[in-house]
Amino acid sequence: MPPALHIRRIMTNKRPNIGGQALIEGVFMRAPGGAAAAVRKPDGTIVAKNMNYLVPPERTGILSKPIFRGAVNLIETMKMGFTALNWSAETVEEDSKDKKGKKKSSRIGMWLANIGAIALAVVLFAWLPLRLATWIVSMIESSSGGMEQFYIHIIAGTFRIFAFVLYIMGISLMPDIRRVFMYHGSEHQVIHAWENGSDNLAIDAQKQTPLHARCGTSFLMYVMIVTILCYSIIDSLVYLATGVSPAAHWRVLYHLPLIPLVMGVSYEVLKMADRHLDTSAFARALSKPGLWLQHLTTRPATPEMLEVAETAAKMALGYDLPSEIEIAEEKPQ
Repeated sequence: MPPALHIRRIMTNKRPNIGGQALIEGVFMRAPGGAAAAVRKPDGTIVAKNMNYLVPPERTGILSKPIFRGAVNLIETMKMGFTALNWSAETVEEDSKDKKGKKKSSRIGMWLANIGAIALAVVLFAWLPLRLATWIVSMIESSSGGMEQFYIHIIAGTFRIFAFVLYIMGISLMPDIRRVFMYHGSEHQVIHAWENGSDNLAIDAQKQTPLHARCGTSFLMYVMIVTILCYSIIDSLVYLATGVSPAAHWRVLYHLPLIPLVMGVSYEVLKMADRHLDTSAFARALSKPGLWLQHLTTRPATPEMLEVAETAAKMALGYDLPSEIEIAEEKPQ
């Protein structure tokens, strides 16, 4: 599998863009007007689920404008992704006598786990980096000022990126996570095959790289970089207005509501870089940090995994599926 970071595409503008995410033993795919998920059950059967009911109506007005559309798109994508992820977990788990009785309690546990994960993320990726950066800057900078805010966010941003990379490296040691990363690779390989004009997606995807410039991993990298710039400007304005360098906990309180702004800017940077990937050296340079990070979050997929990704992509695109594919109930659960 070629590790090249410069990814060229042949027919990007002649076919609709598709995207997705890895699931538990499967892949979720979204196309214009359609969405679907496919997983491989323990017995080897591929089961696919039409998730068109999750696709929101076309946005109009201010929500379709740059910056705003990025935040809205991320929220919609997260909602669809969580629904597909829950379905994949329920589909591939082994049958048990008390499975129905456990369903409600498992969902409550999932919500509690999500709340705990969000709280932990705020502490580890927001408050702690800012607290450490403020302490370091205070040790080396005798006077406070506008530039101090920039130094704080450079250091805090570096901590975030370093911590995120360590986290990804840590979880990649888990066999189940490695399989998720392989399904992540299968998603990208099939998307490359589709963008290059193939209809035999699973076959032609075997020749494709698991890296893709239009990826959630790249988006997270953009978010961490844009955060440094946006919050440096905002905190400098706060300092100019108050004459005080805010404490870490105050920064977190007014930074959190500004996350949609950061996501919106990051989304526009991602789309711009992907749109000009084949024609602009600057766009390719912008894409490289995210592609480097994908070496940790993707793995080349097996042919069996590529079949699953192809199934999800073709269902999302409205193709008829082979008769051996099991079709799950389409109603939302």
